[in-house]
Amino acid sequence: MTVRIPELRAIAHRPSLALLAAALVVAGCAAPDTQQSQAPSGSAAAISSASAAPTPTSSPTPAPTASPVSVPTSSTATFTLLPAKQPADFVSQISCTGSIGVSDPVAIVQLHAADRTSRGVVLRDYADPATPRTACTFAEGYQIVQLIDARHIVVDGRGTGSRNTYAVVDLPEVRFHWFQLPDPNHTEPHWLATVVGVSPGLDQVLWLAADPAGGETDNVHITTSAGDQVVASLPNPHGGRCGSGDDSKQGAYTHSGAHLFVLDQPYSSLNSLVAVEGQTPLLSVVPPSAGWPQGAHPAMAVWSPTSETLYYRRGTDVWKWTPGSDPERYLPGVSWSYPTITPDGGHLAYTAASPDGTPDTYLIDLAHGGSPQMIGKGARTSPVFLNSTQLWFKPVDTGCISSLHQPLIYNIADGSEAPSIIDRVITVWPATSSNY
Repeated sequence: MTVRIPELRAIAHRPSLALLAAALVVAGCAAPDTQQSQAPSGSAAAISSASAAPTPTSSPTPAPTASPVSVPTSSTATFTLLPAKQPADFVSQISCTGSIGVSDPVAIVQLHAADRTSRGVVLRDYADPATPRTACTFAEGYQIVQLIDARHIVVDGRGTGSRNTYAVVDLPEVRFHWFQLPDPNHTEPHWLATVVGVSPGLDQVLWLAADPAGGETDNVHITTSAGDQVVASLPNPHGGRCGSGDDSKQGAYTHSGAHLFVLDQPYSSLNSLVAVEGQTPLLSVVPPSAGWPQGAHPAMAVWSPTSETLYYRRGTDVWKWTPGSDPERYLPGVSWSYPTITPDGGHLAYTAASPDGTPDTYLIDLAHGGSPQMIGKGARTSPVFLNSTQLWFKPVDTGCISSLHQPLIYNIADGSEAPSIIDRVITVWPATSSNY
């Protein structure tokens, strides 16, 4: 049964993946994922007051002493939902060597190559951050939809011409479990049915499809072994759209699998955010009938890796929500992008615009509380944590010499910074990110 979620009274009224390799700067030496290390910027020079950019009108509430949390691990289950045949013309182009620990922090990234012809997309294992290891390699252009955990990914088979076909791939064994989304309309083009994610337990598929009864809506589907359930219907005119710099992930599960969010992003005036427990919607941030006023839409949502806590932007504030409570303002006056949280849940980084419009990166100590602090030398964007100490980001292009704008690794332990050999990050785990 289709359920339309009412607008939440307490609230005023699609993304890409890439590969990852990281670097740890120890005792002034560059780790394998960095190039020649720059001199440490030092805490005084590298970290300045967040008042230089959009500053919260009040500091985040200091976090209480954290209770012990379980370390996320890879599932031992076998994915069996919506089984389908392997596309006839599909060729596996994944190769893996060595083992991958069930709780190893990993990232899928694209490594740099001087000749720009041999750049590779790889899965990097950061069990030892000082010596990250390439565990798997992928052919360039491989459509990686999701990194479920350290040992499972979702790939898209539509390049083979097979409609709505995907596979969960076990790593490092490289075993494919093909599945195909149902087609509620039977005649609609395949882009109207899209996988959002597979649950950490490999026992649910979260997907979106146009309402087969007509109308300009997206139905949010959850498929389990018991069948398919529509848990929400969200406004979407299904017009042509080329994407926006304000887009982020369409959705994600918490690491426990107990909760998920869907952020449907047809146009900013119609963006909708829902959070679901099991198959019951608990949070609804949907547009009023006239659509969101300019800039008021929900965007850039991210789960904590260690709790059932959702952070998201709405309007010019960052909000925080946990099941069983109302949303609360977490960072008033901060319009963030690219929020990312360390695997241990201890630090949160994000980009926000300074008064002159330059995007800068900020860091919050979630474990001990405190105000956001600008890190690096300013003019940094697109941050994503590779592990609990290393933050990858890009300098803002301010000139025409591309060699000056290569990505960097920032070490939150000592404030040092070094050029990175990673050109592009696709996705990370168990670190979380709104975009990666």
